[in-house]
Amino acid sequence: MCRTINIYNIIGGEFLKNKSVLYIIVFLLCFNLAGCKENLKFNPTLITKDFNGVDLERVNNYEIQVGFNPETKTYTAKQKTKYINSTGESLKEIYFHLYPRAYSSVETAPILFDNITITKEDYNTGKMEIESVKVNKKDMNFEIGGATDTILRIPLDTPLEAGKDIEIYMEYMVELPQNIDRFGYGDNVFNFGNWYPVLAVFDEKGWNLDPYYTLGDPFYSDIANYQVEITTPENIVVAASGNIRSEKVKNHKKTYNIEGKLIRDFAWVASPDFNVKEVMVGDTQVKVYSLKKDLAMEKFATEVGVNSIEIFSRIFGQYPYGQYSIVMTDFPTGMEYPGLVFIGKELYNSYYKDSLEVVIVHETAHQWWYGVVGNDQIDEAWLDEALATYSETIYINEKYGPDRGEDYYNYSVEAGYEYGKDILSKATKVVKPLDEFSGWDDYGLLVYTKGAMFLGEIKKEFGEEVLYDILNKYYNRYKFHIAKTEDFLKVCEEVTGVSFKELAGKWIY
Repeated sequence: MCRTINIYNIIGGEFLKNKSVLYIIVFLLCFNLAGCKENLKFNPTLITKDFNGVDLERVNNYEIQVGFNPETKTYTAKQKTKYINSTGESLKEIYFHLYPRAYSSVETAPILFDNITITKEDYNTGKMEIESVKVNKKDMNFEIGGATDTILRIPLDTPLEAGKDIEIYMEYMVELPQNIDRFGYGDNVFNFGNWYPVLAVFDEKGWNLDPYYTLGDPFYSDIANYQVEITTPENIVVAASGNIRSEKVKNHKKTYNIEGKLIRDFAWVASPDFNVKEVMVGDTQVKVYSLKKDLAMEKFATEVGVNSIEIFSRIFGQYPYGQYSIVMTDFPTGMEYPGLVFIGKELYNSYYKDSLEVVIVHETAHQWWYGVVGNDQIDEAWLDEALATYSETIYINEKYGPDRGEDYYNYSVEAGYEYGKDILSKATKVVKPLDEFSGWDDYGLLVYTKGAMFLGEIKKEFGEEVLYDILNKYYNRYKFHIAKTEDFLKVCEEVTGVSFKELAGKWIY
């Protein structure tokens, strides 16, 4: 998600400090970007042939048929999930996260920011009802529980042996909450982030059954393939993770057929008010969805997206997907999903032009850090947020030159940390679970900012070329897999030839 630190306005070389709970950086710099060439064409879902040891046919698979009614703010779905037991153990049960259920009450709703106050009186809750579950076409009993009532447990009649697979079918109905957030509806825009039952991850700790925390991006998921069919009224435009392969209209209904391969999650946004711009960057089609009444910043947003894909593909490694969508929507800042990012519509204003650029860059960087290289965002959130935050500096450095890059890092990262660190207690450890942070203030300063300073220290000590080499090797070694902190540090030590125990102990442990 978008970085959250103290706001600095740069005016005539002087810093005006403006306190904000959101800690979103707003830089008023004058940036001029080159134009991009329009090239409308149908693109493949995957443009890479290097799957890094992953068998495309032996990953979990979701087939979901969705019927969406914007009038009632509801959708119904039929979902068939092929689960492959790659744990090395025999499993007696399967677990799914039911994230929409967290929005059934104001007490459990994961509202992102502390300054957004919602009461029972003005909050239209959502709900999710699981109507049936079948395993290998047999009706099954199931249980729903967990700390926020968001965990689905399916006991198996027969243990699933290692290497074997099963088919899990379910039907469900969901009511969207009135919620300008990852999931819910605002002003004629509908956000579908974390909207379907998603398989929990089984790792060396067993099943990861964390609740839907109100802090950070509390998600942890494996790579999977998706075939999603979304039916809406014919006036609705859908932006989605993956590749929209067809749109068919019949009886005033429009059906989108969408394909995602080797992606970590699937999100979509729907609105009757979208204008769509399509441009090519390399072999990737960038699609920019803007609300028709707010098209003034469309060209700029497109250019930032194109430049981000170009720069990060060159330094980190090729962006592997044929589609990337930037969506203007009702959202406080920015939010990343594979192949698609939410960008808050309030940023599409000439006054916030530079803030808009930073948010798009940050969320695009997440396509590499979280999207392709996965991590446990509950226990090791810094691995995607700190890397995405420092990627902002890389973008500025590559696009506008080293002097601008250094200024940006000094002001946005180092000065931001110095300004905000007084709120921190002695607990300044970066690598720790979400429930050990006190709130957004220390989470933002530690996970985003101090974590990014760790990368800055690597650059200071070993040089820019070495840092870029580390990020490239880390990406290519762990793409389509899940990495841990020790994996990142191992790459650092391999590239530099020195121990990182002391440096990591100072900055992240």
